[in-house]
Amino acid sequence: MKVLNVVLFLVILMAVGCKTQKIAPKPAPVKSESVASNAYKSQSVNSKEERVTAANGEAKDYGSKKFYIILGSFGVYENAQKFKKQLMAEDFFPGILVNEAGLYRVSVNSFDDEGAARSRVGELRQKFPQYSDLWLLIKKQ
Repeated sequence: MKVLNVVLFLVILMAVGCKTQKIAPKPAPVKSESVASNAYKSQSVNSKEERVTAANGEAKDYGSKKFYIILGSFGVYENAQKFKKQLMAEDFFPGILVNEAGLYRVSVNSFDDEGAARSRVGELRQKFPQYSDLWLLIKKQ
């Protein structure tokens, strides 16, 4: 009888312990949009809409455009300044924006026309593959 109780206990333990594992669903992909340009093949451009202003030390009118090509984001202003200097050495004319969360966005171009901004993204990706993760910031009004 003792052996039967032990076997029954083991069978119950195995039945309870062999449940199917649930796998968490995959997260939704980051929003990306297709870019179609006459000069460039269709490619994906990540974009994000934020409220931004020119950071201290930037021209007052720097944050006046609607679209910005962002090459770097930093939580510390001094790091954004270092990256800006690096980009200047590569013949860019960068500027620094700050969003409401206090992140510093280093932009290399700004536009009022979305088509021109997206076209420039394609140009930069071809000419500067080291910055292929650049993205488009759309300024909230």
